[in-house]
Amino acid sequence: MNRALGVAFILLWNLSAAKAASESPQDFAYGQPVITMEAAAAYRVTLPLAIYQSILSANLSDLRVFNDAGAVVPYSLSRPAEQARPKTPAVSLPLFPLHGSPVLINGVQVTINSTGSAVSLQTQNGSGQLSNGTRQYLLDAHDSDTAYSALQLTWPDTATDFTGRLSIEVSDDLAAWRAVIAAAPIANLHANGQSLIENRISLPPTKAKFWRLTWLGAAPSFELSTVLAEPASNPIEQRYDSLDLTGLREKDSQDYMFDSSAHLPVTRLNILLSDVNTLANVELSSRSDIDKPWHPVTRALVYRLKTTESEQHNAPIEVATDTDRFWRVHIVGTGIPPQAPLTLHVEWVPHELTFLAQGHEPFLVAYGSAAAGRVEADFSHLPTNLQMAAATLGPPESLGGIARLTAPRAPFPRTRAILWAILLLSVVILGWMAFRVAKEHGPI
Repeated sequence: MNRALGVAFILLWNLSAAKAASESPQDFAYGQPVITMEAAAAYRVTLPLAIYQSILSANLSDLRVFNDAGAVVPYSLSRPAEQARPKTPAVSLPLFPLHGSPVLINGVQVTINSTGSAVSLQTQNGSGQLSNGTRQYLLDAHDSDTAYSALQLTWPDTATDFTGRLSIEVSDDLAAWRAVIAAAPIANLHANGQSLIENRISLPPTKAKFWRLTWLGAAPSFELSTVLAEPASNPIEQRYDSLDLTGLREKDSQDYMFDSSAHLPVTRLNILLSDVNTLANVELSSRSDIDKPWHPVTRALVYRLKTTESEQHNAPIEVATDTDRFWRVHIVGTGIPPQAPLTLHVEWVPHELTFLAQGHEPFLVAYGSAAAGRVEADFSHLPTNLQMAAATLGPPESLGGIARLTAPRAPFPRTRAILWAILLLSVVILGWMAFRVAKEHGPI
């Protein structure tokens, strides 16, 4: 039944598919077989890096799905990141500093009054005395049924400089705790009029009644003022693919150039510094082709600092989806030694390819063509109960070869040449006729 529904909705395919009907797998440079595990009316696969690196169009228009008979089947592309729900505002969770040595909570009677922002502790031996120093904090979220994906810390503007790491644990009963983040980097640095503030901690979407924050190593001399919890925009953590690009500084400039050799839908990136204890302001730009102008993407402060316990790096930088192939990192001021290598780490949520199982298996995803146009179908009206199964792709194989990546020569315009020849011949005949008439009748 579901297969019949899928076939019926083939009629929704765009009119441009008429041209694709004459295409064959050999019209594309490469292909990857689709590996299915069960029969279904439609299949969904995730596009690997190899397809992005061999496809020519940034909108993936030179991609097709063929069945066993070599006929094109309807397909559609989507990205899970575009389906995420909009973010909701962050909320401030009641924050209770636990002074003195780290409090393990086990064997401690805890009374929490969130409304009054008070906490009282009673240890097993009856002592309620707490020594100086804030090594741990307790967050109360027992009234919330929300999963959180990030915590943002705030501290006084007059806080002293500090770099360190913070562990995050959660519990529903204050007895059994599980780790969420082992060691999140935290920084509050100021120098030469610049500030380096690292106070946001990304988390896998987590729901719990209580949260415990513990400083690893030396704790800062200041206390946290508030902790804002950001509700998760999507309870399912997105899958990111990544690629590291190496570039060298352009001669006599502060620019580093990178070529990804692909139109990746980049949404997150980072700059990996080669030297420790390095800090730099950077401006990132991108362009789709070597002869196109650069357009700005973002500005950021990046760092790599070595402490007595570990190294700390800046968090990944979120950007709007950018499919440009070429990237430029401009260093503002100084901070990176001359000729030091720089690595651009890019991340993206890969496209999902959905196609209807029209015809017989095996199906083939073909890609890479300078002549192919866009024939993607609109699947927005497909029934929600359509049977759909996950599939994977086999290893890449050559189809039409690398020659398909070059635009074919325009055919000789034979019809236009014939028309021009007829026109010129007509002019010659008319001129000859005018000459004969003038010769026979003489001058007037």
